[in-house]
Amino acid sequence: MKPLFKIYMITFLLFASCAVTEKMLVEMPVNAETREEFIVALNEVLIDTRAYAGCREAAIWINEQDADKVWIYEEWQTRAHQEAYVAWRGETGNTSHLGPYLNGELRFLWLNKR
Repeated sequence: MKPLFKIYMITFLLFASCAVTEKMLVEMPVNAETREEFIVALNEVLIDTRAYAGCREAAIWINEQDADKVWIYEEWQTRAHQEAYVAWRGETGNTSHLGPYLNGELRFLWLNKR
């Protein structure tokens, strides 16, 4: 293999591994009194989320001044992967135990870098 071709292939593989991901926030209004319990339960749910096809990251974020909110920052290979995941969660119903902690509708916010 010629040296220039080797350099090209290494560069290509490096850039391919840094593929663009779809990023989103899931905003969850929760009861402030039970937020910590909710986070414990949510961490258990996120084990399956992180293992789901196309999920690159799923991390819980809070703001100490907003005790009635929890956010999940997610990175997905594509939006289609995330949509398939949400459909799977709906079909299995395996997040229904989180319902009593919620105090409103979830917001799904796709993020765009500027």
